Amino acid sequence: MRQIVLSSLVVCCISASGANVLTGVVRDRTTKEPLPAATITLVSPTNKKFHVVTDNAGRFKLDAVNPGKYTLQSTYVGYETWSQEISVDSKNQNVVIKMKESSVIFDEVVVNGRATRAEQKGDSLIYNAEAFKVLQGSTAEDLLSKMPGIVVEGGEVQAQGESVKKILVDGQEFFEGDINLALRNLPSDIIANIEVFDKKSEQAEFTGFDDGEDIKTINIVTKSGFKEGTFGELYGGYGTDNRYKAGGNINYFDKINRLSILGMSNNVNQLNFSQEDLAGVMAASSGGRGRKGGRQMGRGNQSADFMVGNQGGVTQSHGLGLNYVGMWNEKIKFTGSYFFNQSDNNTETMIDRHFFDSVEPGLNYRESSNSDMENWNHRLNFKLDYAIDKNNQLQIRPTFSFQNNDYSKYLFGENLLENAVQSDVESNQTNQMKTYKVGTDLVYRHRFDKAGRTLSFAFNGSVTNKAGDKFNDYLQNVFGERPQSEKTGQYNKTDEKDYSVRGNLMFTEQLIDGLQMQLNYKMSYQNENSDEKVFLRSSVTDLYDQLDEDLSNEYASGYLTQSGGLGLRYRKERFNLMAGVDLQYATLDGQQYFPFQTDVSKRFFSALPSVTMRYSLDKGNSFILRYLSNSSAPEISDLQEVVDNSNPLFLSTGNPDLEQQINHSVNLRYIRTSMSGQTLIAMAGLTVRSNYVADSTFVATENTVLPSGLQVDKGVQFTKPVNMNGYYSLQSMLTYGFPLDLIRSNVNFSISANYSAIPNIYNGTASKTKELNLIPKVIIGSNISENLDFTVSYSATMNKIINSVSSDNNSSYINHSAGLKFGWIFWKGFSLSSTVTYTGYTGLDLQDYWICNASLGKKFLKNNQAEIKIEAYDLFRQNKSFVHQIAGSYYDYIRSNVMEPYFMLSFVYTIR
Repeated sequence: MRQIVLSSLVVCCISASGANVLTGVVRDRTTKEPLPAATITLVSPTNKKFHVVTDNAGRFKLDAVNPGKYTLQSTYVGYETWSQEISVDSKNQNVVIKMKESSVIFDEVVVNGRATRAEQKGDSLIYNAEAFKVLQGSTAEDLLSKMPGIVVEGGEVQAQGESVKKILVDGQEFFEGDINLALRNLPSDIIANIEVFDKKSEQAEFTGFDDGEDIKTINIVTKSGFKEGTFGELYGGYGTDNRYKAGGNINYFDKINRLSILGMSNNVNQLNFSQEDLAGVMAASSGGRGRKGGRQMGRGNQSADFMVGNQGGVTQSHGLGLNYVGMWNEKIKFTGSYFFNQSDNNTETMIDRHFFDSVEPGLNYRESSNSDMENWNHRLNFKLDYAIDKNNQLQIRPTFSFQNNDYSKYLFGENLLENAVQSDVESNQTNQMKTYKVGTDLVYRHRFDKAGRTLSFAFNGSVTNKAGDKFNDYLQNVFGERPQSEKTGQYNKTDEKDYSVRGNLMFTEQLIDGLQMQLNYKMSYQNENSDEKVFLRSSVTDLYDQLDEDLSNEYASGYLTQSGGLGLRYRKERFNLMAGVDLQYATLDGQQYFPFQTDVSKRFFSALPSVTMRYSLDKGNSFILRYLSNSSAPEISDLQEVVDNSNPLFLSTGNPDLEQQINHSVNLRYIRTSMSGQTLIAMAGLTVRSNYVADSTFVATENTVLPSGLQVDKGVQFTKPVNMNGYYSLQSMLTYGFPLDLIRSNVNFSISANYSAIPNIYNGTASKTKELNLIPKVIIGSNISENLDFTVSYSATMNKIINSVSSDNNSSYINHSAGLKFGWIFWKGFSLSSTVTYTGYTGLDLQDYWICNASLGKKFLKNNQAEIKIEAYDLFRQNKSFVHQIAGSYYDYIRSNVMEPYFMLSFVYTIR
């Protein structure tokens, strides 16, 4: 969000009727910060009212205002109402509104009756935090989990059926790139509102034209009493089996600066960092590329606040972060964050893979592995907003990340036919990987004196480097009539470099009142270079000095796109329509330099249309329809024709003949809110992909030599990516929330239905794997007080897999999940909390299990700022980790190690 909004928007289009345009901007009187989603009301002498909501930059516009005297009003949560008499003459006018924060603190207001749960303002759905009661000491994550249309599960957040990618605090970025750092470190009692919206790119926000680059965003609006001061939390604990946790966060806010510092250290699987911090350095568990087509369900280790994150196994982690937002002067605003984490993970995995009878009746694969990974990561993000003058603005966003990863793994796998071992492999792997990424975004914006005429330019550039050394010593045995054994030592040296640039030049022009035109030129170029050399260990010297040309490869690819586009935007009262088309010319060039030289050159021409329509029936009912299309080039790992034999029983290679993929998606969303507290969100979507990059899999039923000359032993799987048409997926979701006064609770019902058709090839036969899943869910969350809180939930994930070739590939199963979360603060500050979860299966050979966590504590000191408590994890000693995964030719049962039960004594101190 920009720091300074233009103080003068001169609008010069006068319609034939003589009506004028009234524009303006709403700011905080002290900080000069823009106030998004403020409600602007223009009242005529006859008491006729015109309403509009400010955009993310605090701007507003009222069209077709007849000359005369009016009352202009502005309202915003936590601010005093602004009102002023104005005269509209024959000239278009601009108004600067400076609002003052309310002197009344939210938690001092006594509200009688039911608080409004949610309301719509423009494109935002705004939840009132006061309407959702959570236990004293809860976090923003706890609060969000009670709101209809928002799902918080397994360290991920979804809103309106889409993954949340960005968290803002009072419109400012907070630890860019990691939503969990905000949700798990901000206390719920400082929150006034939660805003959910699709944040557009900086360029799209400026021009008003949708460029399809928006991301689902949550803005946490703090109460006025917490916009200044110091608040936070410190905690520490130690338990059985040397389990420990320590950390905290401190936030200092004033009128022009905000500083947040947080840290953590624990060995109980508490992770507060993004999966991006592992940037592709983790190896696949069963070797090969581990490509598309598989799916997972039934995660373990995620039943309570004690266990979060997406890694399997047991993790010890340490982290330190700083986030700063400040106004340096009238023209410059600076935002920056730094986060460091270090983690050690141990994972023990058992895989039981069953191939479908159409591949080979009675063929199974079993694998056991033990891996250790140590990961170091640094992330730096900055943002500088510079308001050059009233018509020119510049924004610069440099980023930097660095990782160092050490990985070791022992693996034993065997192929069985009718329970008789056909072949096996035993391997020891060590992998050292270093990765860095440097990038910058630049946006320049110019507004002409003529209303609606703008010129903007956006640039993005990045450089990524990944270098690694992997040693893999394995022993492969093949049994049968002619048993054979092969012991190999292998050293892989990898060096991958990637740089990309992207530019977008956009010009807009107001044609007539309510109709605006946009012209754009876009260019992007991505260059990838991969150099992978494989050396075999000499049986004489014991050195890795024998280059294996069949497994080595040096490859480079360049993907250049250029497009010109035309768009139109029409706005009239509650209706907003944007339509456009880009004509794109793309070139894909690939060069293989080793082990032999070959060139690949492809040219593509595409017409990529887009349509976005928004219509509001009234204040509580709105529709959004969006259609987007785009193209994407194959990844360099998919283009390299080099065999990956990390696991000799699962081989894979790339395909230099791959084409670009074209994606089309259409989505319709309806939102209804009411003053009675009811919230309804309905969504339906369709995605179609042409030239989909699918898997072509071959499972050898006997020792085979492929046309490329590659020897594939019996039972070995060989996978290669190919382009196929026929991919599509349907998505739908319906969620309905309402207050139930009888038990003083909020009830949220939701159901999602998804259907996908994924083309693939196995054993030379094209097929299509179709998957249907239906997920009903109900959540009842108490709304009693901050001293008594409970949440009861149940969901069922019903899955059906259908293969177009053979009915023996079909399967259906249900995953049941139920939970109870209870918290009670009672006599003299004692506290009791517990979470109980149940996971069950129908149609799968998996064991149901319960997990119970509980704590008993005592609050003390002034305002109960301190608490000492004893926590117990997994009282029933049943925690398990199960994953069921289905691919085109097999399905897996995967089991992993989990955290053992423990008790812990901990102390928490709250800073207010």
